[in-house]
Amino acid sequence: MITLKELAAKCEVSIATVSNILNGKSNVSQATKQRVLKIIEETGYKPNFMARTLRARKTNTVGLIIDDIGAFSSPDLVEGVLDYLENQGYKTIIETLRLYSKWQNSPDSPEYAKAVRDSVDEMLSIKVDGILFIAAHAHDIEYFTEEIGVPIVIAYAYETDNKIPAIKIDDFESSYIMTKHLIEKGHKKIAIIGGAKNDKHERDRLEGFEKAMKEAALTVNKSLVEPGGWSREGGYKACGKLFKKSTDFTCIFCFNDLMAAGVYDYLYEQGKLPGKDYAVAGFDNREMSDYLTPPLTTMEIPLEEIGRESAVVLLKKINGTKIDTNDIKIPCRLIQRKSV
Repeated sequence: MITLKELAAKCEVSIATVSNILNGKSNVSQATKQRVLKIIEETGYKPNFMARTLRARKTNTVGLIIDDIGAFSSPDLVEGVLDYLENQGYKTIIETLRLYSKWQNSPDSPEYAKAVRDSVDEMLSIKVDGILFIAAHAHDIEYFTEEIGVPIVIAYAYETDNKIPAIKIDDFESSYIMTKHLIEKGHKKIAIIGGAKNDKHERDRLEGFEKAMKEAALTVNKSLVEPGGWSREGGYKACGKLFKKSTDFTCIFCFNDLMAAGVYDYLYEQGKLPGKDYAVAGFDNREMSDYLTPPLTTMEIPLEEIGRESAVVLLKKINGTKIDTNDIKIPCRLIQRKSV
């Protein structure tokens, strides 16, 4: 007996389209409807009424809980999620927790944890088929358990026990790729402006940098690593601290583009030219990076791809499809411009 999935493949339409035709829904063109009905007749397909009964309990709705819609990463992540879900016939209910404005970017606070749990309860009361949590940055997520009752997927962060699928960027590999590029360009003494201590992005990017340096038999000078707090002002101040310690480096690798812009500010104040006197590299590929002078070499974070993959995994969980791993990392892409 042919299955619904096999039937959809034979008809070259989605499972949702076949289901809509079987259920008499009108959002299918007449030509497609006639073609699918003809193949149904030819194959002798019979719907599994038990499965249809179970599926009828589904709402085709996903709850989207967002750390903060104002985070630079959120719009593209959400776009990737919505584009895929809409194409699969799913609707979304969105709630933003306003992590930055309400909780001062403190995901460890008990009040914030309660807000997350309350949002989950609200989504469950609406009877969503699954929940997708979009983080503002790579912090640990400890608020979810498998006992919640619906599938949950995390985007752009980590799940502490690795029991829930989490899709995020591969900070380690991406930083390793950038550092190898800088070394290939002739830079042997590289200063680092990182984000914040104990931050997962900071930790993994630093480890990727160190791996590339050691593979090239180059010394990692710990004194040439300064935190920049992820801000333009922080990058400016960190660059000043580096120059007070030493000028014995040729390149400054910043762990985000905002801090790289702060480095540009400092270098210009000192009469130095980014890309000529000192190479500068960033991370993120924000829109501004292409408009700096010179344009900034950086790593592009595939935010829409992460959002889409998160939605793909969630629907697999909703439909009972097994996934290979809960730890899914997507590498960034090197964008070469004129600052290196």
